[in-house]
Amino acid sequence: MNTKWILITLCLFLLSIAGYAQEAEKEIAGDEPAFKTHHRITLMMANAHVPSIAEDIEGKKNLILPAWGLDYDYWFTNKWAVGLHNNMILQHFAVEEEEEPNGVLEVSYPLTVSLVALYMPVRNLTFIAGFGREFEKTENLSLLDFGLEYGFELPDEWELSLNLKYEDKLNAYDSWLFGFGISKIFGRR
Repeated sequence: MNTKWILITLCLFLLSIAGYAQEAEKEIAGDEPAFKTHHRITLMMANAHVPSIAEDIEGKKNLILPAWGLDYDYWFTNKWAVGLHNNMILQHFAVEEEEEPNGVLEVSYPLTVSLVALYMPVRNLTFIAGFGREFEKTENLSLLDFGLEYGFELPDEWELSLNLKYEDKLNAYDSWLFGFGISKIFGRR
């Protein structure tokens, strides 16, 4: 099994155990107000890291690529939501393909669209997992999407969040995105 999958699984397992322990403590402490279904729209500014990026003309291999994201989530319980998460890397780059030893895939301004499930084990901490497609002018790729988000509540149904996202473009390459988002929540009050 690949090391990155072991680390992702271990992190998710440990965080869910911590979340369960805090949730049990919160149930003992007292009741929460009644839940109301709501919508959330998030604008995210991020940096993307593509580990398998090919060297550019100047010999640079590790590039941090700018990215933007626009996410929609529908919270139907206080713990679970479904969403449509989209992001775009704002640069042209080349990656070494996993399938072919000397193959290079040219990628230009890729747009990813993912259908995701969100789970909030403790207040403000959300796990994200889903699947989707990367659209790009030379080749469209299927992808698996995993993420972690921590939100800071603001007045008037606004929220700031830190986001960490891993996208595995199946049989091609993978990428990590780290950024922050600003969210507006509709219908919770």
